[in-house]
Amino acid sequence: MTQLPRHLLAWIAIPLMAAGLAACGRGSEPGTAGEPPLGQYRAVLSVAGGDLPFGLELTRENGVLVAWLINGPERVRVPDVQLDGNHLTMQMPGYPHRLDARFVDARFEGTVEFLRPHGVIRSVRVVAMPGQGWRFFPKPEAEPRDFSGRWALTFRDKDGHENAAIAELTQTGYEVTGTVLRASGDDRYIAGEARGDTLFLSRFDGGSAYLYLGRLGSDGTLSGDFHTGGGSHETWSGRRDANAKLEDQMLMTVLQPGVRRLEFTFPDLDGSPVTFPGSRFAGKVALITIGGSWCPNCHDEAVFLRQLLASRRADGLEVIQLMFEYTPDFASASAAARSFAQKFSIDYPVLIAGTTSDDDVLKKLPQIKVFAAYPTLFVIDRKGTIRRTYAGFSGPATGAHYEEQNQELTAFVDSLLKEPG
Repeated sequence: MTQLPRHLLAWIAIPLMAAGLAACGRGSEPGTAGEPPLGQYRAVLSVAGGDLPFGLELTRENGVLVAWLINGPERVRVPDVQLDGNHLTMQMPGYPHRLDARFVDARFEGTVEFLRPHGVIRSVRVVAMPGQGWRFFPKPEAEPRDFSGRWALTFRDKDGHENAAIAELTQTGYEVTGTVLRASGDDRYIAGEARGDTLFLSRFDGGSAYLYLGRLGSDGTLSGDFHTGGGSHETWSGRRDANAKLEDQMLMTVLQPGVRRLEFTFPDLDGSPVTFPGSRFAGKVALITIGGSWCPNCHDEAVFLRQLLASRRADGLEVIQLMFEYTPDFASASAAARSFAQKFSIDYPVLIAGTTSDDDVLKKLPQIKVFAAYPTLFVIDRKGTIRRTYAGFSGPATGAHYEEQNQELTAFVDSLLKEPG
């Protein structure tokens, strides 16, 4: 595929360098000597592909400092923010990630620490400049190419493995927003700019950090590179396709031959064992979801499940969250899962089931033969029979897909609630 030229890749580093040089000469402005200023910041993570920008806003609500992470139309509130002199720390809501920076030379400089599998901590440099609202470039190009529409894409990793995806992009002038849908769920809200025949998109909402760089060829092929804050890299390419579809979610998870039930016992966040099936769940319709605090699509799913349960608990619905975290240490895993549960005010069982490593899902739930994605949802009827499985979850960034998915699942749950026990 066509790689981005070096001079285009360098473009995304120029704005940050220029902003940093300019900041060195503003020592007399507010915030350079005393407390850092509140308001809007242009924040940038440094990943292998270049600068990964996102919006950051610091403000006070009833005298309490909070932060907002901004990606296109999405604003994610970060309540756990501490500012001690020039030292800023932010614990990302529901995620085991943390920002630690100091205000030096009229800007914040520091790191975002990402928890990775096996408990590995990956530190990524972050710089945030106050008073800047632009994302990739301070001066947009007047007449960029049109990147709007539905794109059928293929992503390829370093080992040559391929995965299908669909990008749905909206463009207004040079501004581009949208998402990338995958079989495992969507990439949530991404935002950026079109510059000539080149596309720049990014996202950091406290969870994953994604950078997309693409070029539109004269033959209509869109191709480029995909980098993450976790250090992974893939290439991708594709074309517009209004009829592009992904694999059916209900066909991705495979149970062992003859298996129609789930059975397990896992500890809750306080270490007390919870067994399914058990007396609490007898005669109930149960939604059992496999996820983790690190999983952005699991965050979107949790919002939906909590709302669905609140409206149908009296009719006999139960929800159980099985958490597979990055670390085998129970204290660390339960702390991450507790933060996740608190973010969404979850009032159903959240159990520590295992880790994301070494096919642990298949070991802890031997009834499953093929596990495809986090989250995976099992819909179980009043008799304890698995009636459907759904791999992945499309969040609100997918618009109509999100609404259709939720309506279909809600209707199916309602049909099961009407069945006799």
